[in-house]
Amino acid sequence: MNADHELPDTPEIIIPLTVYFFDTDAGGVVHNAAYLRMVEIARSDLAEKLGWPLTAMAAGECPVVARTEIDYLKPARLGDDLRAHSRLAGMEKIRFYIETVISNAADGAVFCRCRQTMVTVQLRTGRPRSLRKDWRAKWPRLVDE
Repeated sequence: MNADHELPDTPEIIIPLTVYFFDTDAGGVVHNAAYLRMVEIARSDLAEKLGWPLTAMAAGECPVVARTEIDYLKPARLGDDLRAHSRLAGMEKIRFYIETVISNAADGAVFCRCRQTMVTVQLRTGRPRSLRKDWRAKWPRLVDE
C-alpha cells in the first residue's frame, strides 16, 4: 500500500468509458457482463486514486469481491459515451463497500447501479486482513464498526 500517497478529501472518481463492439450483442446493446468490466475499470482507477495501485495489490494485499449487487436500469448502446462514478461508500473492520453508477455522459441517464462488498486478502495466505488504517483515519464518517 502506498503510504506516501496523499489521499483525496472525497473518496470518489468519475471516469469516461467507451462502448466497444465487444461490449454489445448483435443488436448493438451493451450486454450485462460488459457493465461488470466497466465497474472493474472504475474500481481499479478509484483504488489508484486512493493510494492502492495495482502493482501494490499484486505484491501482497489485494481487495477481492465478496458480493456484487447490480441493477440494470436502461440499455446502453454502441456509440454511447458513458461515465462511471465510483466511490468508497462505507468501511467495516475487514470489509468495505464500493458503489458505482454507469451513466450517459451527455444527459446523465443512468444505465446501471452497482454496489460491491470487498474484502482485503493477503495473497500469499488467502486470509482476510484488516482494512487500511489510512482510509479509516481519512474518512472516519464512512466507518461502521
